[in-house]
Amino acid sequence: MYRKYLSILISTCVLTACNGEITASVTSKTVPAEKINQIEAKVKKLYPDADTKLQHQIVAVAVESLESMVFIKGGTFMMGAFKAPCSPISTDRMDWSPDAKCNTTISNFKTGSNFIHKVTLSNYSLANHETTYHGFDAFKRAHNLPVVHAEDREKYDFTDKKFKNRATPTKAWQEAKDYCLWLGELTGSPIDLPTEAQWEYAARNRGKHLYYATNNGYLQPKNGRHLVDGRHLVDGRYVDYTKDEWNIGDISDRYKVKLYPPNPLGLYDMSGNTQEWVNDWYSKDYYQQSSELDPQGPSTGSKKVMRGWDLTTYRTGEDIVQDEYYSSIGFRCALQ
Repeated sequence: MYRKYLSILISTCVLTACNGEITASVTSKTVPAEKINQIEAKVKKLYPDADTKLQHQIVAVAVESLESMVFIKGGTFMMGAFKAPCSPISTDRMDWSPDAKCNTTISNFKTGSNFIHKVTLSNYSLANHETTYHGFDAFKRAHNLPVVHAEDREKYDFTDKKFKNRATPTKAWQEAKDYCLWLGELTGSPIDLPTEAQWEYAARNRGKHLYYATNNGYLQPKNGRHLVDGRHLVDGRYVDYTKDEWNIGDISDRYKVKLYPPNPLGLYDMSGNTQEWVNDWYSKDYYQQSSELDPQGPSTGSKKVMRGWDLTTYRTGEDIVQDEYYSSIGFRCALQ
């Protein structure tokens, strides 16, 4: 009985000193201890009935959300699906030039992304990775909601650790929105989903003409290869990418975060992983009506914009509630 009581006492003192004062249970190289103490106090106030383990997880998630924010210096760029070479050796390895004349995809016409327009953005920050199960689990449990795929995880005895570094699936846009606002409440910071313009500007390394949001603007998949020494196999040869050259995964590690190099700004998985919810309502005509300064998207609509997975300019409008939790639909948060 004494050992059991001592164990409970020690675990209680992880978040609270034995004299009743709050002490930091999470450390950080970038977030000041005073800020962490404020977050812990907020967590204890909001979730007094949560057990120590959950309180600790919530604090850790909130602190990590601040650590992961990459500052993006604002600026002006031409937003939209800029043209591509008409006969590239590979669409995975394209370099832009002013005389590029061909469309990157036929969907540009369907979604309106082919309308190039001037956008100027203020400074902001963007999470360097997509939201993970670890963070979303804390959010769900804090609100007494079942975690994603709860039945399967219980049925097959999947531990939280198995999913910790995977991008969390979402079923509804509002879940993503609420999660980011929740982080804002915990940290006292203006955290929200990014706007569509913020997402594209960051994916394109502050608006440069990059087709993919990788470390070098190309797609170099795990176990993939590319053609060299010619435009066709008859006069060229294929060369396998080395492990050091891989910058997106294959099906075996799809949806894991931060496995491959980030883009030049330090942002991971903006190409090659999930599609990501952004804040904007979707309209195929919006680019023609967009304001120049910090556009927020249409004032209303029936679908929300998703970005990511493929080209830096690829956009789609999706129903705000999906049929189920799709692993291919994720999100990341921004500090506005």
